[in-house]
Amino acid sequence: MIEFEIPFSMGKQMTNSNLRIRMIFGCLLWVGIFITQSAQASDLSGIDDPALLTAIEVWLQDNDTESLPVFAALAREGNKAARLLLARIEATEQAASNFVSGLSRKERVELFRSDSGKGLFRPTWLKSEMKAGNKVATVLLESSNTTVNVHAIRTLYEIGEEEAAYDLIREVAGVGSQDDKKELASFLPPGSELTPYLRALQNPVSGFTPGRAALQKIIGGDEAIEAANTFSGSEQDTSAAADFVEFGYQNGVEASAFDQTNSYYDGLANWIEAESATAPITILCRRVCNDGDVQSCAITVFGLVGGYYKAIRFDSPIQALIRQSKYTTSDRAVGMVLRRVSFVKTAAGTPMISEHDLAEKSKCLAKAVAEVRATRN
Repeated sequence: MIEFEIPFSMGKQMTNSNLRIRMIFGCLLWVGIFITQSAQASDLSGIDDPALLTAIEVWLQDNDTESLPVFAALAREGNKAARLLLARIEATEQAASNFVSGLSRKERVELFRSDSGKGLFRPTWLKSEMKAGNKVATVLLESSNTTVNVHAIRTLYEIGEEEAAYDLIREVAGVGSQDDKKELASFLPPGSELTPYLRALQNPVSGFTPGRAALQKIIGGDEAIEAANTFSGSEQDTSAAADFVEFGYQNGVEASAFDQTNSYYDGLANWIEAESATAPITILCRRVCNDGDVQSCAITVFGLVGGYYKAIRFDSPIQALIRQSKYTTSDRAVGMVLRRVSFVKTAAGTPMISEHDLAEKSKCLAKAVAEVRATRN
């Protein structure tokens, strides 16, 4: 059964034109549900296979060794759901497990790719299924294109892949026109974590960056983004916090002026701990730290993964198979975040943070990272 939510927000101010657009869009979506449900059933055949369901549970326990080979075997046997899941895991994985990182290139291709090709250049199962007419595979492939594709976004919503739609909106919003940004914003549901990004791009006021828009949402909720000025801290604190929220430590740990003395520090930490999208960060820090150290751990992980717009994108590979809420609270998501933090590098390929600097920010996190690094092949 497809979980579905009307993906547009009824804003405080809405013109008749906007209302007509959204009413028409809503009608199209409801019609689309009935069209795509039957298509999805055939395009995801094998979704109820007990072997697949068991393997998914094992994968969510962060056990690639005993799950990925099962997905691969089912895919070769013709299970379309396993094929799409395997391809999406390969495409969306943010930090490889020891099992995957220890594979040779040939072994990795044999594990993840379609058996329709030869050697090291086999197509992904998504491409193989797309050629066979699989509509779900087609739209998932379209979602990887960084061009404004309203049809792909709409179809992703229709088949229940809202998180993939959000990813596409995030990627293309920066290159589209103002009309494109307005249309993209209409897809976002109320309270979407991406609202600040679109709001900042739609209102290119000097100094109003995506980081400041996100900080407004963090400290004041959705209503605050509408306000002209909701920052209570000094300009120095606001600027440092907004930069950290937008980029984390992407520009270098030393370059960040955000620390515990910043007036927004507690507010950001509280938001990370309360927000469902950042659940993997919170669960990780509660596991490896004592209660009094969770806050500094959460802030450090938030910075190392790249800030707000990265921390809200820990997504299920396919929501039709794994609900977003189930994925973000799973051992898989938590393990992925820990591995990502453990091996994160700068654009130049050097470690983003030294062991000493990491320990200075969070000793318990540094200990957990050291243990992960010690087990890497």
